[in-house]
Amino acid sequence: MPSGLVSLVVMLLAGTPGYLYLFCYERRTRRDALSPGREIAELFAVGASSTLAAALAVLSLAEVWSALLPLDELVAGRAGLLRDPWKTLATGALTLAASAALCAGLGHVLGGRSGYSDRHRFRHGTVWHGVLTAPCHRRSPGQPPVRTRRFVAVHLIDGLKVEGYFESVSLEVDTAWRDISLAHPIALTPPGGTRRRSTAASVIIPGALVRLIESGPPPLPDRRLRDGPGV
Repeated sequence: MPSGLVSLVVMLLAGTPGYLYLFCYERRTRRDALSPGREIAELFAVGASSTLAAALAVLSLAEVWSALLPLDELVAGRAGLLRDPWKTLATGALTLAASAALCAGLGHVLGGRSGYSDRHRFRHGTVWHGVLTAPCHRRSPGQPPVRTRRFVAVHLIDGLKVEGYFESVSLEVDTAWRDISLAHPIALTPPGGTRRRSTAASVIIPGALVRLIESGPPPLPDRRLRDGPGV
């Protein structure tokens, strides 16, 4: 077989199952952002391993099923492969299907286990996201907890304090790119200055500017926040 065609077959047998593994894994849980090189290496490592296991199983099956290419014809090289191209095609298709099913199942199972243990694991971006998106409750003495919107006060490295209701946070490996969005009503307090209300509907704070984040229920009942949050 031409070397280009062999390379294409190898990439198909390793790359397709590996992609299915990553796809099924990421459907179940968040995962760390990987460099392109590492992600490609993981994709082909998982795909090649599963394809090897599937090929061994298919070759074992070929010993009792004449529709598949047996091992002695496979090791004969090009002549053995071309002696019965339909057997070759059936063997390759069955190997690819078995490898893909194995990778998809593995990604589904491992992704589910990782997602189940997310609350006990610290991974890139998930601490900020986990805390800020968790349910928030106001607790008063003698009263049952009441669920409220999450109020956030972000202290910037230049001393500015930005307050508002949590809207969203990005999941980035680099905290400099992990932005936080706060929604109206928004208050700004410059260093040593007076706290004032902002007319903005929302504000986006770059992660590179964040020094400290305070989070919890609003310091005042919602009905008193029409003219600005907090006290």
